[in-house]
Amino acid sequence: MKWMRIGQSRHRRIASIVLVLVLSLLGTLPQLAHAATYVGYTSTQAGALTCNTFGNCVKCTQDGTAGVKCGTGSGIQSPLTGTLTSVTLFTGSSVPNQVEIATFPAGTTPASTTVACGYSGQTYNCQQVTDGQSFTVRDVEGLSGLSTQTLTTVALASPVTVTQNQFIAVQFTNTGPTSFGLINQVCSNNAGTSCGSIVSTGVWDLCLDFLTASPANNAVVSSSGQANGGCGAGIFTGATFSATGTSGQTVTVTQCYGNCGTPAITLANTNSTHSVNFNQSITLFYEFQSNLNGFLINVTTNVAKNYNNGQGIVEAIYTVPTCPLGQSPFTAQCPGYLASGWNVIGNPGKGRIANGNYQIPIANGQWAAVSISGVFAPLDLNDTNTPLTVFQTQGGGCACPPPATITQAVVYSSSFKMGLWAWIVGNVVTSQPPTTPGLSGCAGLDCILSEVTNSFCTNVTTACQTGSALFWVIILTIISITTVVLAFSEILPSTNIGRMGIGELAILFFVGWVVIFTSFNLLSIYVLLLVFFVVAALSAKTVRGYVGI
Repeated sequence: MKWMRIGQSRHRRIASIVLVLVLSLLGTLPQLAHAATYVGYTSTQAGALTCNTFGNCVKCTQDGTAGVKCGTGSGIQSPLTGTLTSVTLFTGSSVPNQVEIATFPAGTTPASTTVACGYSGQTYNCQQVTDGQSFTVRDVEGLSGLSTQTLTTVALASPVTVTQNQFIAVQFTNTGPTSFGLINQVCSNNAGTSCGSIVSTGVWDLCLDFLTASPANNAVVSSSGQANGGCGAGIFTGATFSATGTSGQTVTVTQCYGNCGTPAITLANTNSTHSVNFNQSITLFYEFQSNLNGFLINVTTNVAKNYNNGQGIVEAIYTVPTCPLGQSPFTAQCPGYLASGWNVIGNPGKGRIANGNYQIPIANGQWAAVSISGVFAPLDLNDTNTPLTVFQTQGGGCACPPPATITQAVVYSSSFKMGLWAWIVGNVVTSQPPTTPGLSGCAGLDCILSEVTNSFCTNVTTACQTGSALFWVIILTIISITTVVLAFSEILPSTNIGRMGIGELAILFFVGWVVIFTSFNLLSIYVLLLVFFVVAALSAKTVRGYVGI
């Protein structure tokens, strides 16, 4: 009995030491939430909403087609050391489809000049970064779902590291020609107040010439358009900075994706789908990249007339779990999978039809698509006032279900106006910028595991995510086993845990955590299959040893 007590005491000490070491490792990890500080213009400074190319809203006119290669925005001075997590703009009568973030060398200040930029009796000074100042590109992200003349905040999929008092360039472009200005001007046309006070906080007008519509990270670019007026003044932008190790704010909003019209939802009396030959069993779809973490609710369209001839409409939702770097969505390398949201509506009546309330999870940066097909031609659906690129794939229609996956598609039309949209409820894009620090948490298991896994990756690629997830599987397996050993030592002190199969217990916990990580798309299903094969092989060997084979 004495030796048993000594062994149990030693066992408990070893288990306690292991648990302390693991918890110490966890304590060195970065925090999952951060305090937010907003710097920039707010709704108080909103200028007149009606604008065109040269009135009340702006876009950089340098380097060819205006707003394509030259970004429009601000140089904003960071109030803290941490990360730039989101950017804000008041969109013009046209909207950008790309945001670029660049940094000025820490500890230095770009050259600038002061100009009077008040409108219609308002007098205040704007600070503009002069031409030829060099910035380094740190992040380039696509935008979708933005509405015109709307105050909008977009969370960055890849937050940018900043230091206190460093100047950060927040720029917006559209990779194609646009008719009007991209960003509203503050205090324009005798609207808005207190614009000068915002300028003094370190919000300077700035345009960067990227020399290309698709700038690369780490490219060095220069400011342009200040001397000849090609940049504009009083550009409505802002940025939210998060200090490392503190708490932040989360705002839940609803955003429209697909072809929603401008503003959403705006329908027309034309019917682009009338000429689509659905007799050939084809499916049309709009693809988009979510800038929300949330849930895709449904897909909706508007039928132009009543049907009683057996016509049917097939609506569906597709999501792309992950896309390797450099690959296009809805291809063989990056397929889209049919989500749990599709149905067939027979003899539809005139008006809007939606395919249910499915609450399909979707993440910031994830690709998705809304699709539609008819049982036969012609099918009349209302257009919107916005032409977009629509894609075509085989399958669907002719009373057939939609294709289970989309691995190849072609452009059916680059200016199709068919009204087809989806609503996403989430917490990344907000209609108002955060104005005061708030608190947010990460309470769900899916959120916690995703955050701790991705926190080990500078760039969240599939390879890095898989390696980080496996690391955490091992750590959590050790914690689970240690906890069980300590529990048995306290609850059943006379039990020899070693004789109860601690090895089998370790395998059980390891496989369990692999299954959990796989269920949250943090590990590939192939990793799970490999683990099952290895465990099966080891189990078979153990069984043969038991029976003497």
